[in-house]
Amino acid sequence: MNKLIQSNQKLIGLSITLLLASLPLPFAFINIAFGLLVLAVILNYKQLHFKFSYALLIPVVYYFLCVGSLSWTIEAKETSKYLSKGLFFLALPILFSFLPKLKIEKRQAIFNNYSYLMTIATIFYLLRALYRFIKTGESHYFFYHDLVTLEVNAIYISLFISFAFINLFIKKNKQWYDFLAVFLLFAFLILLSSKNVIIITILGIIVSFCYNKSILKKKNILLILAVFFILMIPLGSKIKERFDLEIQNTTENVKLENGIINVSIENAWEQDSFGPQYYFNGTAFRLYQIRLFKEFLNEDHIFWTGYGASASQDKIIEKQKMNKLIDYYGTLNFHNQYIQSFSELGIIGFILLSLMVIFNWVKAIKNRDFIFLFFTILTTSIMFTESLFHRQRGIVFFILLYCIFHNTLQNKKNIQ
Repeated sequence: MNKLIQSNQKLIGLSITLLLASLPLPFAFINIAFGLLVLAVILNYKQLHFKFSYALLIPVVYYFLCVGSLSWTIEAKETSKYLSKGLFFLALPILFSFLPKLKIEKRQAIFNNYSYLMTIATIFYLLRALYRFIKTGESHYFFYHDLVTLEVNAIYISLFISFAFINLFIKKNKQWYDFLAVFLLFAFLILLSSKNVIIITILGIIVSFCYNKSILKKKNILLILAVFFILMIPLGSKIKERFDLEIQNTTENVKLENGIINVSIENAWEQDSFGPQYYFNGTAFRLYQIRLFKEFLNEDHIFWTGYGASASQDKIIEKQKMNKLIDYYGTLNFHNQYIQSFSELGIIGFILLSLMVIFNWVKAIKNRDFIFLFFTILTTSIMFTESLFHRQRGIVFFILLYCIFHNTLQNKKNIQ
């Protein structure tokens, strides 16, 4: 019986690892991995007991608010579709409420295996890009969305890779394959070209020195410098180009080739009218979306209820047509999860999201848990530039790790 219980507990750890590692894959694999987790929990039924947690209750309440929004949504079809996508808000916290708390060592084993599987995914993407380059002679297959496809999305893959990289970067007693994995993951992160995630990852590297003194060993410092310089030589110009697009033309619009007008950050907020020839870079576009949210608050009085879960897109399309922008801008969400939740679920949705973020900060800092702190910094930041809960991958990444961290049996001697 003890061997059976241990075997079932191993199956739980394996299924959690596979669910994390399935994030870059088609959604069918995510659902299969989740089904395996449910099966593992059922097989481990003798060890289950319910424990109440305010932290795990919040995403459940968030989901029920989404369900409740069916009564006032302006797009019942879209809200209904979102309830299916968002079931992880409900299912994962409930499962983890019955599971025994994870020991630090068990959690670390899950994260290490996840990092190795992300390294394998990295090798696959790089080999595929190399094949396409040899076939077409086009180097763009090595960068941004072209590296992983727009559907999978470079921003989301950057999140998964960044977390995998930092986990191995701070690992004590690295083996040769750990150093190789660290190099590949960081190189891949640079190629994905997500400015926000790159900056947060570099910040994580700097802060990790304070948490893990072993990183300051001479050979580790030399490795870090070597990786940095090796990557900067061929990729420096490409990275500079990506960052330059965000910091130039902050006050005045600039006319580009083919008559395209690059909207400045200031004019994204203040300009009265646009047209099909207007183009927004990342920062200007996100400021423009904040401006739309402000207009929605004033025009439609959505402070208390919002439009309904996943029901704001038609309103964005209306503004896109009113401002005579190309159709592409009508297909984009707010690219800000705080605003997305506020606009669709009202002030209560915003408060619930904020509470999840605050719970992460409080527990990570209180327990001096560096990998938890990095996850908190990463997700808090990315929610200002992406609607993380708008995609199933984003929901699973955040909620699964949220549940893991809040269901960890803390042992400060083992925390990195």
